[in-house]
Amino acid sequence: MIRLKWWTTIAPLLCLSLLTGCWDRTEINDLAFVLAGGFDLAENGQLEATLQIALPTEVPTATSGGRQAGKKTILVVSEIGSNGADILRKLQQRLSRQIFLGQRAVIIIGETYGRHGIDQGLDQLLRWPDSRYNSYILTAHGTTAKKVLQTPYLLEAIPAIALKKMLINDSTLSVKIDDFLDAVSSYDRSPVTGAVKLSAGRIEDGAFDLGEAAVYQENKLVGFLPSKEKEILVWWREKLQSNTITTQVEPEVKDFKGTVGVNVLKSNAHISTKLNHGMPEVTMSFKAKVRVAQNDTRLDLSKAENLKRVESKLSSETEKQIKNTLHHVQKQLKSDVFGFGEEIHIGHPAYWKQNKEQWTHIYPDVPVTVEVDIRIQRVGRTQSPAHLKK
Repeated sequence: MIRLKWWTTIAPLLCLSLLTGCWDRTEINDLAFVLAGGFDLAENGQLEATLQIALPTEVPTATSGGRQAGKKTILVVSEIGSNGADILRKLQQRLSRQIFLGQRAVIIIGETYGRHGIDQGLDQLLRWPDSRYNSYILTAHGTTAKKVLQTPYLLEAIPAIALKKMLINDSTLSVKIDDFLDAVSSYDRSPVTGAVKLSAGRIEDGAFDLGEAAVYQENKLVGFLPSKEKEILVWWREKLQSNTITTQVEPEVKDFKGTVGVNVLKSNAHISTKLNHGMPEVTMSFKAKVRVAQNDTRLDLSKAENLKRVESKLSSETEKQIKNTLHHVQKQLKSDVFGFGEEIHIGHPAYWKQNKEQWTHIYPDVPVTVEVDIRIQRVGRTQSPAHLKK
């Protein structure tokens, strides 16, 4: 009886011991860590995917610093196929380590592929288990995703890390995959991403320029916003802090350019909507608190009337820039990047239910009123220009 009790106790423990262990584990030394990827349209019309893979034995430590001369830190591989799964299979056949997409920080869409339509790439982003929705997405302007991923960056050992750090900056337009995919599948707003250009110069001295924005309509790229218009979009997304605004306050004269530059301390933007005789109308309000960074006029900003004059000029010039941006995206690109439809959806659900499928045709003709209020909070340590003769 005692032996039977002993056996009934020890038998389950023996069975459990057989179930322990990571039978399907993959060691870190068996993984190829993808830090950036890109999609292009191949010459034969198929999809071309490029991966930027970190070489783990060459990744710099905190004591060794950044890029080390003569040492290769990345491997860039490309393949062409009918879809993402086909391409990953071909790439895996060329690599000794298992491709791991969980650390992919940046995804780049080539301009030609973006204008063609990115359905194949989107399916891979949505379906592949390793894909993370917190990766940033960029669109290449004037080049391919492959060329961007092949371009070195001198300040960082791995170019993908440089792109990620630049996207964290307040002055750039940073969009993550989840936000982009949500916009692609929505009626009430259009997708937008940051745009990356390769700076002019030798390829070995290459650098990235993230000063523009890429505008989509559904799943197709329709155009780009230049730097000034991109800043309006960044302002709308309430990320304009630390940016600089410069405006012409006076005519240029000897020794003075007549400009005042300010740094944005705090900014916000708001949309209100209403229905007028059954048609939507939109009011956009932009507000900012700034400090004077540069005064190249003859004005003494310690005087209230001069301060009001500069504030009025900043507001009016910014309002003009916003209207120019709206004309570009609304009348030319016909892309609702500011999310007017989303606000109408929230504020007027009955109207939206009836008109959401026609919104792309309604949106270009929606009247928009722009209100701008810029207030100077600080003028710096000197009120009048340093080179103004007393």
